[in-house]
Amino acid sequence: MQALFAIVIAVTATSLSAATLSFPSFEIDIPDGWEHNVEAVFGRAGDEVITFRHPGGLGTLKILSYEAPVAVSEDTLRNMTNVDASIPLTWQHWGDYSGYQYDYQESKAIYRQWWLVNTRTLVFVTWQGDPESQAGDTENIDMIVRSLTIQ
Repeated sequence: MQALFAIVIAVTATSLSAATLSFPSFEIDIPDGWEHNVEAVFGRAGDEVITFRHPGGLGTLKILSYEAPVAVSEDTLRNMTNVDASIPLTWQHWGDYSGYQYDYQESKAIYRQWWLVNTRTLVFVTWQGDPESQAGDTENIDMIVRSLTIQ
């Protein structure tokens, strides 16, 4: 599977036109001008984070996927968010996935996080950006996350 992941990434080079990128667990649409790269996490095979950014933008979108051994319920996914239980989170649909989305600001950065699932496939998405660029980036970020399709 890791070899397939490397082949897909090698074939899907960064481009300046809109593209659908394929990864082992999902496909995603990226708007014109956006770039992506894959980073190993903790140096372990299978623990890659895909980072997307627009060269003129002031933030990054990071995606990590994971295949759970069993189907993941709404309650289990809610517990995975680590967002205080007193804060209501609404179950939403994003592409072929469903889950929770949460926005917050910390220091001089804004964050938008998604915890999404399609049966056993979990997708964790984090947007980190500059509060001043939030308005222009939010539309693009939402469009990207809504384009997630199961592979």
